Amino acid sequence: MSGQSKEQIYKIGQAAKLVGLKSYVLRFWEGEFEQLEPIRTDSGQRLYTGDHIALIKRIKTLLHDEGLTIEGARKRLDSPDDDLGQGGQDSAGAVHDPLAQLPLFSREADANGLDKVFLQEIHAELLAIKDLLG
Repeated sequence: MSGQSKEQIYKIGQAAKLVGLKSYVLRFWEGEFEQLEPIRTDSGQRLYTGDHIALIKRIKTLLHDEGLTIEGARKRLDSPDDDLGQGGQDSAGAVHDPLAQLPLFSREADANGLDKVFLQEIHAELLAIKDLLG
């Protein structure tokens, strides 16, 4: 046996269950995120590595937890500072405003007359409700 360790490989159903999604969501995301390209067997079966699982979890966080659109998640994944932690800080310690990624809180929204403070209050209340629902 070679000096390389065997990496865990997951079939699509196993990968989906591991990250808490349905298989069809993973198939859809493959078409939306060029970074997500599973290994294909000769018979066309999809196989996911640990790196794929980490990427899927990151995409899920961007879409479900941070509320980004698919386009917004694509941009975030393509950006060089995609290694943001939970605190909104990158590896250099710079603070990033996750609200700036949402269309309602962008600078263009201010030009359209939307009340940014009001929307931020709504966002905070929705996050509090989300926490209560667990």
